[in-house]
Amino acid sequence: MKQVKGAITITLVKAIKTSPKGLKSYNERLSDKAKEFLQQRILMGSWYPFKEYRELYDTLCFVEARNNPSDLVQWGINGSERLLTTIYHSTVDKEDIKMAFEKYSRFHRRVFNFGEIVTEFISDRELHMTFVDMPRDWQNYYNVTIGYGIVFIELCTGKRPDYVFLNKSWEREGWTKIKYSWTP
Repeated sequence: MKQVKGAITITLVKAIKTSPKGLKSYNERLSDKAKEFLQQRILMGSWYPFKEYRELYDTLCFVEARNNPSDLVQWGINGSERLLTTIYHSTVDKEDIKMAFEKYSRFHRRVFNFGEIVTEFISDRELHMTFVDMPRDWQNYYNVTIGYGIVFIELCTGKRPDYVFLNKSWEREGWTKIKYSWTP
């Protein structure tokens, strides 16, 4: 069974419960099971069902951003800047972009009991990030994650990268793959 760690679930639940749009906006869209999930006490170190987590995640993306890809990328940028410049600052070493993405992949494995993020460095100013065994149609997640990659690269290189999808798994076979590139 696919599961996610409470550490990321807590953040999601808090975002929904404190939304300026109010819980009513969410309850109109959530299944009864997701509503129950939203009300339970979430523990950082426990595992929770991915199905309900994803429903909450996608509902948050719809209610707050209407699933707008550029807004979701900006969420990823804002969220990662907040995390990486405060709590997890030591995660990103400004000198070693490869280590930063390796740590990000390890973080992913600690909070999802499935899937993998594979990073391939094409050159000193281009990398490809592939999402293996992740839900093919989870566009919201991929868009938010783009923002995290942008901030990692910017913190490590001092340059804001461009990005493009090399493959969109919701449109064709294969795993979602994103290309980041930046000037030296």
